Amino acid sequence: MSTRRNAPLLLAILVESMGYGAIFGLLGHLQRDYHLGHIGLALVASSAFPAALIGQLGLARFADRGYTRQLLWAGLATAALGMIWFLVGSHLWEFVLARALVGLGSGTFIPAARRVVIHRSPDNAGEAVAVAGAADIGGFLIGIPVAVGLKALGENISLPWGIHPVNFPFGVICVLLLIVGPLATLMPEPEPDPRRERQALRSVFALPAARAGLAVGIGFSVAIGTLDAIASKFILDLGASDGELVIVMISLAVPLVLFMPVAGRLVDRLGPLRAGAGALFATVPVLLCYGLTTRLWVIAILGACQALANSVVYTAGQAAVANSTARHGVVAAGQGAYEATAATGGFVCSLLAPLIYHNPLRRDPVTHLLKHNWGALPMWATMATFVLIAALASRYWARQAPEHDDEPIEEIHARPRPDFTEIGH
Repeated sequence: MSTRRNAPLLLAILVESMGYGAIFGLLGHLQRDYHLGHIGLALVASSAFPAALIGQLGLARFADRGYTRQLLWAGLATAALGMIWFLVGSHLWEFVLARALVGLGSGTFIPAARRVVIHRSPDNAGEAVAVAGAADIGGFLIGIPVAVGLKALGENISLPWGIHPVNFPFGVICVLLLIVGPLATLMPEPEPDPRRERQALRSVFALPAARAGLAVGIGFSVAIGTLDAIASKFILDLGASDGELVIVMISLAVPLVLFMPVAGRLVDRLGPLRAGAGALFATVPVLLCYGLTTRLWVIAILGACQALANSVVYTAGQAAVANSTARHGVVAAGQGAYEATAATGGFVCSLLAPLIYHNPLRRDPVTHLLKHNWGALPMWATMATFVLIAALASRYWARQAPEHDDEPIEEIHARPRPDFTEIGH
């Protein structure tokens, strides 16, 4: 029932995320067609994350204070501007700024949208987050084949104003954003929470369960940031056609979307912190295996396995933050903090991955490793290590959290800061 009431907002989440999917699917083509180079690829891939921090840390908390609609408007409008710039851009600096606008729009829009969804299902935060997550990841998934298909269409028709075929999909997505945006902003404004804290972000980071959830979010963002930056090029370098590229990329997302409702119920049943850390541990060997094969069908299977684990990780991190912050009236600030910490992890990994990466196209991975000490496997091993650290940090903070995370916020603030050197002991 809540899904029907939230349908316009969920549709806007889906379309906004299609823009991310389009960038993800076309990044390798943009690099090739505009000769961006490895550093250029890293700059375009990573520029969304610091821009998103502005919305997530600076603006998201205002949704708790009665400005949800304004943030929905601002976020969608900014994302649309980014799509327009991708449509008309042809230089590296233009793609970097366009990607930054898309990141800023997402960082402003998503926390506010999640606050509406969570506000309407206060007793089932995990399931509510899962529904919004299904729309988010579903839009990302749809955006990949739609973008590749529109690019192929652009190559076979005469485009106006000298638009390049690889830029054409972004114009179509911009039009869709302009259509669904006004519908999303008609959603009723949630009442401001009278319990909200003056120092909302400080209150979020003071909660052990919230910190554990944020660690889960960082673990999720490591895998996503790496794939965001390198997946398209990685698959193309293995000799994939456009059709094979779409199939492999879809394998990274379809199981995630299909399993998301089940993941939401699983998280509510097992508890978000236990489920999230466990799924992160399961992700580590999958990331390592990406660097041990050059076969597309193996990568597709690995991607499907990772997607199943990611559906739990994605839901668990947000649910942990939502459950702990709802009791203190800082839900939107908590979601903004979640997105911000995830964006930081994604930024670091999307910047590092292209710099570490080396073309893995060799029939014998062992021979490849003997000849190249700095290639695909070291990149995936580095990212797997980051995920492992995030999982350990989440377990550490989860042990500090009260059973129901219902301690007074004043008592939590009064505690001494944790000794981070104890992580893993």
